[in-house]
Amino acid sequence: MTRHLAFVEANTTGTGMIALHTARDLGLVPVFLTSDSARYLGLEETGAEVVDCDTNRPAAVTAALGALPAGSLAGVTTTSEFYVPAVAEAAAELGLPGNPPDVVRRCRDKGQVRVALQAAGMPQPRFAVVRTEEDLDEALTRVGLPCVAKPVDDSGSQLVRWCGTRDEAREHAALVMAVRTNVRGQPAAGSVLLEEFLDAPEYSVELFSVDGVHHCVGITRKTVTGIPYFVETRHVYPAPLGEAAEAALRKAASDALDILGVRLGPTHVEIRLTSQGPALIELNPRLAGGMIPELVRLAHGVDLLGQQLHAALGHDVDLQPTRADSAGVAFLLPQRSGVLRRVTGAEDATRLERVARVTVTGRPGKEVRPARNAYDRLGSVIAQGCGTAEVDAVLDKALGILGLELEDLVPSSGLARRDGEEGTRR
Repeated sequence: MTRHLAFVEANTTGTGMIALHTARDLGLVPVFLTSDSARYLGLEETGAEVVDCDTNRPAAVTAALGALPAGSLAGVTTTSEFYVPAVAEAAAELGLPGNPPDVVRRCRDKGQVRVALQAAGMPQPRFAVVRTEEDLDEALTRVGLPCVAKPVDDSGSQLVRWCGTRDEAREHAALVMAVRTNVRGQPAAGSVLLEEFLDAPEYSVELFSVDGVHHCVGITRKTVTGIPYFVETRHVYPAPLGEAAEAALRKAASDALDILGVRLGPTHVEIRLTSQGPALIELNPRLAGGMIPELVRLAHGVDLLGQQLHAALGHDVDLQPTRADSAGVAFLLPQRSGVLRRVTGAEDATRLERVARVTVTGRPGKEVRPARNAYDRLGSVIAQGCGTAEVDAVLDKALGILGLELEDLVPSSGLARRDGEEGTRR
């Protein structure tokens, strides 16, 4: 009998289509549920059975999966954070492996995560969830300035901003609360999470849970742009850490998953390492973005995407490293606004020793700006080496070769909304 592995939408940065090919390599027929197949470059080449479905309605997702031939559906998953709750609900309804739906819904709400961790006594920044402009002043008094303001339910650093004054916080909170739907057309919570700003090094802990046991795959060193935005500019894996710091980060991430009740699959936990110890910034119930799974594969030989599919099928997962290298990714960011004419130097950068891949995502004619979220990045360089110092040096050299040719914007021009922008306002 044909065995299907279903995917509910995907991210648009490449991993989603890779996952469909991986399913075929496992001898499965991928079924791809989507409300807009044109969103995905390369979908036709995957050989997936495409099912047109209103993926923003969990009941419609479950109904579409239930219409597959009896006994053929082996599992359901997604590579898009926006659809993790729908996958959890469908898996529970159909008796397939997955996380409890209430756990996933809580993990997708940054405010609910903060409340749960606070109740358990876990160290974290001061915070407040704001739902109306009338509540903002009292919340700012509790959290203090400077603070970070962000939506409780978005992704990719969208609308995340450092605010140094009450006026900045008021203006940004109003912007977040005005968003009606996200980029996928799903209802936005319209709530703002205010957090104490912690000026400390940031790391992400990559974990994989099986039956409620959390396995730490490794820790990534993160580099982000300066204030007021926090766009990731570089990741290096594994992070160069002492034993005590590494153990503290691992424990903090694992404790958070225990508190929230995560049972199965990959998670990506972002933590700042302060002088008082680890302070959790965000917890994402999904595989890391920003090419981190590829860094794990290059450095340690662990295919996290493949293991995600194994977990969705109820199979054993293999997280055992097969090598001990380092890898890193640096992102190409515009330094000013303009219209992109071309990206130069990609071929020369690709020829550098230790460069594994150069990817250009910016297209000629695209209006660009200094990065405010992950979707403003125009490309990336991945390097593999025998240590973090070598990886950083190769990435620096490659970025020095790459260049952006920009034309000035005409006065009447404004940045067009792109996948990942702020969303639809009232």
